[in-house]
This record gives sequence, structure tokens and C-alpha cells, in this order.
Amino acid sequence: MSTIEINSNKANRKISVAKPNVLGLTTLSELVEEIGEEICVNQITQKNKDAFRALIRTKLEKTDDEGDFVFDDEAILNEDYSDWKPSMRVTKTAEEKALEAFSSLTPEAKKALLESLT
Repeated sequence: MSTIEINSNKANRKISVAKPNVLGLTTLSELVEEIGEEICVNQITQKNKDAFRALIRTKLEKTDDEGDFVFDDEAILNEDYSDWKPSMRVTKTAEEKALEAFSSLTPEAKKALLESLT
């Protein structure tokens, strides 16, 4: 029996639960047969909205080296999103995340961190 791990950062707890059969389905036709077309469309539509919001949120939050916003509201609003489509999100490894975070530190902070690790 396959399990799925669920973490609660808020409660600082983790548990592995038996994975429901529906989470093992791999095709759209299997999902439609198991849970219905209406639920599939609803879930996909919501995930698409989430993905589009994330794209815009990234533009809203992106700053340059001086801490200024890279995109002003007008630039975001003037962009043509009519052909936007969701894509697979590439998940970074822990090492990639650590290197990215490390590279954003000031030289002094990098030095202090490296000294604390040795």
C-alpha cells in the first residue's frame, strides 16, 4: 500500500497516510471516470487561476539589486496575457534553494555563514 506524507508546519507535525486510489490515477480519462468531468474541470480551472496569479504575483514582487520593483503596475497591465497557458512547475532541490539563498546574501553575511558552518 502506497502512502502520502503530509506536513503541518503550523502544528509542527508530520504523518504518512494511506494514499487514496484517486491520487494514483494518471490519465484524464481515468480521473473523469472516477470523480466526474465537473470536478475535473473545476480543479483544473482553479489550478490554472492559481498558476496565473503566481505569474503576476512574481512580477509584482520582483526587485532589482537596489530593492526597487522591476515591473511597475503599468508594465504588468500592458503585457498581453491572452496566449498564456500553464506549464509544469519545476521544483528546485534543497541544494538549489540553498545556493540561490546563499547567492543573495551580502559578502559579509556569506562570510559569517561559512564561518558558522566550519
